[in-house]
Amino acid sequence: MTLTLLIDLDDTLLSNDIDIFQKAYFKRLAEALQPWAPMEKFMPAMMEAVQAMLVKKTPALTMEEQFDQVFYPQIGTAKSVLIEVIDQFYAETFPELRKYTAPRPEAIKLVTSAMSRGWEVVVATKPLFPWTAIKQRLDWAGLSPDEFGYKLVTSYEKSHFSKPHPAFYAEILGCLNWPSGPLVMIGNSLEDDILPAEKLGMPTYWLHEVSSETPSRNPLSQTGTLENVLPWLEKVEMAQQTPDFQAISCIFATLQSTPAVFDSLSRSLPEEAWAHRPAEAEWSLIEILAHLRDVDREVNLGRISQTIRGENPFLPGANTDPWVRERNYAAEPARAALEGFFESRTNLLELIDGATKHELAQPARHAIFGPTTLKELLGFIATHDRTHIRQAWSAIQAAV
Repeated sequence: MTLTLLIDLDDTLLSNDIDIFQKAYFKRLAEALQPWAPMEKFMPAMMEAVQAMLVKKTPALTMEEQFDQVFYPQIGTAKSVLIEVIDQFYAETFPELRKYTAPRPEAIKLVTSAMSRGWEVVVATKPLFPWTAIKQRLDWAGLSPDEFGYKLVTSYEKSHFSKPHPAFYAEILGCLNWPSGPLVMIGNSLEDDILPAEKLGMPTYWLHEVSSETPSRNPLSQTGTLENVLPWLEKVEMAQQTPDFQAISCIFATLQSTPAVFDSLSRSLPEEAWAHRPAEAEWSLIEILAHLRDVDREVNLGRISQTIRGENPFLPGANTDPWVRERNYAAEPARAALEGFFESRTNLLELIDGATKHELAQPARHAIFGPTTLKELLGFIATHDRTHIRQAWSAIQAAV
């Protein structure tokens, strides 16, 4: 099975002291926007908008949309007024920041070697910058997306979560169709890169000096220098560790990310592709989304609510597949089902937010699975999510 590498960008693929870089970046961007947003307005608005992206936990809205909702009202100028100025900034001024960075020959060797082996490479950078800024930094690293066939590069236009949330990583895996082969994360930040990826069961390589204070991690995980990553990857590939997505942190991240994954997969689809069935007996994207929405609304929310309250409910079986045709999901407007799924899943997430170990252990009696717990019920939903993401992938591939 193919090995999938998630790799951080700043101070991993590219030498870049992010604190110095960001200070210079904000200064130049503030100067570009000075006529519309003087410094006393710009910096508070920028800090509040960045913080809103960092703490975001719900699936609706990309990082860009979250930023826009906070930043532009704060400075009192519409985005449409500034878009040409901002585009000019990234085309003419942002390249000046290259002097704060340096390529890493060992990173170029690593990515080149990985792709020559047929491994899939994802640039999993914190998605607080637009695509043009991320692409330019990859160009500076000698790892241009124009030359390297990355499976995915995160950016604020695409991602719905940021590091250090595990949902950031779950969204990546969902957009990769939840790979069944070995998965790894490589990065320099313990808080942003290593610990969140470990919560999804991924072995990690921490670019750091080996220390006795290294936290407990996956048995395959390692700490060291960039030069030693490739031999480690070869060991991971030989181990062929099957991903295990049953930890509660992974379950929560999956439940958060699933609507976001569908949003990412469908944004560029023409309307007719939403309604395309790969075969008569199979479901279209609209039908899959409407199914997920109604199962959350009419099955999952009730079951989870009763169980988390400690009622030890009996949960009868629910045959929801016939709803697809009985309710004529195919006739719904293209994005209505997705918007409904955003709403129903957000309601579910609010219900379980902050669930304690005691609440996760609350019992229920399932007509099919027998005695179960809240944690297992949430695991069933997460598995159901992954199944339908894979089904949606097939439907989309057949439509385009």
